[in-house]
Amino acid sequence: MPETIEKIGERIVELRKAKGLSQQQFAYEADMERTYLNHIEKGRKNISIATLEKVTKGLGVTIATFFNHPSFNEL
Repeated sequence: MPETIEKIGERIVELRKAKGLSQQQFAYEADMERTYLNHIEKGRKNISIATLEKVTKGLGVTIATFFNHPSFNEL
């Protein structure tokens, strides 16, 4: 499980940076606290499906697109 949590955090960072968003800007877009988002990105917090929906909505991608990445093929 921790490996999956870390990969999710890494993917969020990748997509957030690709959109040119700071953590603060992204937290606003996803309607989340920046500190909580920081913990998710660093793999310190487990993420619920409801939170994942907020994250993907804030990033402007679907959940399928979020997980359509080579790092998730290894799990």
